[in-house]
Amino acid sequence: MERPISRRAFGGLMTGAVSTAALSVSFPAPAVRAQAGSSLARDLSKNLQGIAGDVIVDDASRAAYADDFGRIVHKIPDAVLIPRDAADLAKLVQYANKKKLNIGIRGMGHSMLGQAQIGRGVLIDMSALDSISILDNDRVEVEAGSTWGAVMAETAAAKRTLPVINDTFLSVGGSLSTAGFGPTTWNKGLMVDNTLELEVVTGSGELLRCSESTNPDLFLAVLSGLGQCAIITRAVMKLVAAPTHVHFTKFFYADDAIRAAHDLAFLAKDGRFNHLDLRSRTYPFGGLEYYIEGGAFYDDPDEPKLDDLRKGLHASSFEPKTWTYEEYYRRAETCYSCIPAPKPSLYLTVPASKFDAFVKNTLSDPSTSAYIAPWFSIWRRDAQKRPLARVADEEFIYRTQFNRVLPNSADIEAFLALNRALYEHARHLGGTRLTTSAIPFEPQDWERHYGPAWPAFKTAKEKYDPGNVLGSSVNVFAKA
Repeated sequence: MERPISRRAFGGLMTGAVSTAALSVSFPAPAVRAQAGSSLARDLSKNLQGIAGDVIVDDASRAAYADDFGRIVHKIPDAVLIPRDAADLAKLVQYANKKKLNIGIRGMGHSMLGQAQIGRGVLIDMSALDSISILDNDRVEVEAGSTWGAVMAETAAAKRTLPVINDTFLSVGGSLSTAGFGPTTWNKGLMVDNTLELEVVTGSGELLRCSESTNPDLFLAVLSGLGQCAIITRAVMKLVAAPTHVHFTKFFYADDAIRAAHDLAFLAKDGRFNHLDLRSRTYPFGGLEYYIEGGAFYDDPDEPKLDDLRKGLHASSFEPKTWTYEEYYRRAETCYSCIPAPKPSLYLTVPASKFDAFVKNTLSDPSTSAYIAPWFSIWRRDAQKRPLARVADEEFIYRTQFNRVLPNSADIEAFLALNRALYEHARHLGGTRLTTSAIPFEPQDWERHYGPAWPAFKTAKEKYDPGNVLGSSVNVFAKA
């Protein structure tokens, strides 16, 4: 194994050319880099005087923020703020309210359809807010710009871990704004379900702490709230004991997605694995092979037996490994699909009772299966608690993810329309979208999506962001 990198270096891992370009921006503090004679630069310099961070308005640096993971939407912000503390954010938000400016938020830029971009307005690059502090055996406090990999490196050194591990190259704030899930979500809930407390800057520029007991309306409106009411600056996350090792096995199912999905459901009911996921990969000469990932956590030397772990499964073959816990959580430190190509991927939840028909119809039709790479999980519905994390309402639900990486010449609008059609079909079956999906939504679509959670969400928006300066890139609340 390669020599471990430091927590700060790990936290700096970025994805794709755009993020690398963003990293190249230096952080003199305080500073405003601008075009000569720019009225915006002069105004920002005057109104943000004394901030610890960096304001960027020159053309070349702003252009580095014009893309995201999806490579579908391209917007250059009027200016970029790289804050060094929450006070920087509060000052910008107060300024934005006076000037009626829109504000966008960017962590690692891992959005599908421009959610981490903004055209007319100021974009906040959260990457410099990356401190991590273990409070005790049960809690860790992390700034929103940190990556989960950095958090894992810090907590694992203390023999603790997060109950749900997201992709390690994603940011804390971005994940908590969109729910956050991982291969232990099936019985441990979403990342927002394991969040204990937040520090935020509201849309009116107020710095507040919130939790289930302090400002609970704000807490519930921020978790999975797409940055509509406040900007997450730091989070207190739950910790549990970390195992020493993971018995990790891939079970292969040739081209039979449904059989693999049924075995995944069997394993979720059985509970023999901690990590459960179902992925696909392309055969060299076309077609898809499906495989379940099963990870059993244990403390050395009590390794479970492979024969016990594979009982009752219908896999055609299997591939076991034994990893230390560090090798396990660092197995995918970078984003393999963060390439400069359009990626209109679709993330849904579908009731288990409707999953077979929905997936068979999608995968058997050449018009809906083009460029598709399916990826599934099965979740226990009772593990999902936060009201804005909208998922299907059945005892077991499938996270049904259709990843697509398209040639640059592809008809993107046609694929976005296809996503909309598949979403409407899933919704008719009782399914929901996951918020990161590449589906254009209007405010009325979001109101329907949030359903019974909408009135409280709308009230929180009016209370904490009365000027509606936050979250315009997602188009949840219409501009006046």
